Amino acid sequence: MHTFKTSNELMGKIHRGMRRFFEFQMKKYGITPPQFEVLISLWTEDGLVLSELSKRLSRDGPTITGIIDRMEKKDLVRRERSSRDRRVIKVFTTPKAKEMKEALTNLQQTAGKDILDNFTGEDIKTLEQLLSKLLTNIEYKILPRMKQSNS
Repeated sequence: MHTFKTSNELMGKIHRGMRRFFEFQMKKYGITPPQFEVLISLWTEDGLVLSELSKRLSRDGPTITGIIDRMEKKDLVRRERSSRDRRVIKVFTTPKAKEMKEALTNLQQTAGKDILDNFTGEDIKTLEQLLSKLLTNIEYKILPRMKQSNS
């Protein structure tokens, strides 16, 4: 019988293994996994408002600001104030970040294929459904408890 402890240990090992792999690969490009997450979002939709980027990546404001600060120093992104509302800050990729897109996207896709190598289409569908349920439980049951205890 599987228990929460067994599932939790498996998820932890998966997370740590993937994190080690991506940290090793990202080092070659001088970026961190959180910076890669920002790039993926901006490659999909360049010019995102800083607060929207924070929301999409589930990071608080100060954390995303720090990530963007470090990425600006590496010439990967630039900030631009909205001409309509000076309080709104948009984030754009630089040519340097655009040059990295193909290599990093290929790396991510190859890793994804390798991870799911011996899975059937049905296995993948089931996995995605289960992961979606886990995420929903985290977002609607676990995270609200954190907010309540901080109040």
